Amino acid sequence: MKVSDVMRTSVIVLPQNATLKDILDNFLKHHLDSLPVIDAAQKVVGFITIDDLVDIFLPRYHEILRDFSALEDKGQLASLFNQAFTGLDTHHEKLILAADVMCSDIHWVSSDDSLLEAAAHLQAQNYERLPVVDKDKKLVGLISDFEVILALLRGTPAAV
Repeated sequence: MKVSDVMRTSVIVLPQNATLKDILDNFLKHHLDSLPVIDAAQKVVGFITIDDLVDIFLPRYHEILRDFSALEDKGQLASLFNQAFTGLDTHHEKLILAADVMCSDIHWVSSDDSLLEAAAHLQAQNYERLPVVDKDKKLVGLISDFEVILALLRGTPAAV
């Protein structure tokens, strides 16, 4: 079985010049955890995950969450989130682009790759999903670890 047999073809993407507001709006509106970034030729040039945004705007987020008392004090967490974006007005939101926050050192998989190859790429990147590209490196879909695991669990002999 190939990546093209199980990948998602309906993908929300961002252009390289998408603003911070565009990025956040897409994450929130579509309840996403990652977004591929494409250039004008529809080629994948980067990937933005929710973890990337947390690392940039809330660098102490994981440290604070380890402190159970912070979880009990909802006002403290709300304050933390509000402080992260204090001072970012519309002017600043236009200065931060997708190209500034994306990870450009990503692997992608080909739609012709086997599911085991896709699983290896997902593991190597430590992402839950990766862009799927055609022979011209243009985005054609996304594949997730969930889709790979489901297909492999179904026991399809051609999955390898």
